Amino acid sequence: MNRMFYLLLCLLVLSMGCQSPKSLVKPSVINLSNMYNPNNTRLHPAYTIFHDSPSSSLLLIKIFPSELLYSGTIEPNKLLGQVGITYKLIDITNKEQPVLADSGNTVYNFARENADKRFQTQLPIRTQTGKKYQLAITARDMVRRSECLNYMYVDKSVPMSEQNFFIGGAEERVPYYKPYVIGDNLVKFDYSFDGYDSVYVKYYGKEIPLPRPSFSLSREKEYFESPDSLWKLPLSKANSYQLSYEGVYYFQPDTNTQAGLTLMNFGESYPKVQEVKQLIEPIAYLATSIEYNELLKATNQKLAVDNFWLDKSGNIEKARELIRVYYNRVYFANYYFTSFKPGWKTDRGMIFIIYGPPQSVKVSATQEKWIYYKNNYTTSVTFTFDHNPTAFAPENYTLQRSDAYDTYWRSAVETWRKGNIYLIE
Repeated sequence: MNRMFYLLLCLLVLSMGCQSPKSLVKPSVINLSNMYNPNNTRLHPAYTIFHDSPSSSLLLIKIFPSELLYSGTIEPNKLLGQVGITYKLIDITNKEQPVLADSGNTVYNFARENADKRFQTQLPIRTQTGKKYQLAITARDMVRRSECLNYMYVDKSVPMSEQNFFIGGAEERVPYYKPYVIGDNLVKFDYSFDGYDSVYVKYYGKEIPLPRPSFSLSREKEYFESPDSLWKLPLSKANSYQLSYEGVYYFQPDTNTQAGLTLMNFGESYPKVQEVKQLIEPIAYLATSIEYNELLKATNQKLAVDNFWLDKSGNIEKARELIRVYYNRVYFANYYFTSFKPGWKTDRGMIFIIYGPPQSVKVSATQEKWIYYKNNYTTSVTFTFDHNPTAFAPENYTLQRSDAYDTYWRSAVETWRKGNIYLIE
């Protein structure tokens, strides 16, 4: 059985994919289902935004040259790879009338002998204080001729909000592209405002609740009613800060506003799924309360997790497939959907884990619609997620719940519990 536990870890596929809108003006006619398809492309760039001045922002870019295809050049024994970056910035301050605010493109060359090194760069984009934007970015492997599209929000409507901070490693100015730190690593802040010499830190260490099922109309509990701890630290671009405990940290230079920076510590291996606790917690979507409590209280939790999946599947081969698919989905939910919660605990993460990647995605400035087809595409089930940004989570989305989802949810859970991967048919 212990060997079965290690199988849980070995079967997690860590390849990532992305796809996003080719146009943000008429999103209703574009199917963006590849946006959350991890096998869609071999190219996996990362992006983040830093507002460096009132009239501009920096698009920070990370590329992995090892993912590229290389071809020969006129120079003997020299192989070259190329990545083209194209961006389109849409002003959505008036969401009913989006306007193209900026666009551009550039090409980066890579020598094959440097393929094992990460490449990081930045592009200036034209943004204005008080505006909100949606940014579409296309990364193209020029040799392989494959694309990876992505999109993100650029918000300059509030000073001292998340994108007014540059978060990087303590040793060198390497940006964090996700809002979480790994374990107790030190971080430094750069920022685009002056006049503050201290920062208030609110710490929330209590357990973040699971999202309600898709059919539940009950009210969600307020997680940020009161912090578990509050302290004041000197604010300086030279200082290093450490998030020593797992939980959510909210940094505010000025507590008279709602603006601030949220950083999370969800453990040393996050977003990967490697620890026993990380294997047990997502089972809560499938287990009865009795089963889940037994997993938490088990003396040998590794063995308890093994037995849960073996009991549902009936044999080791089926258990391996359930493990591979389920925990892959947990990993990618963490990668795609982390807000102030681990990605697997968000509304989109919950639907992604239980139902799988959507077959069709429609994106607008305010919503994502995920569509799952059934009966040979004659009918469908649609989940609508509203973009609901908060001071704690600018990329927060909430599901429009309905009791009409009750049948689908219970059918999905029951299918998993019978040892089968759920597919809407």
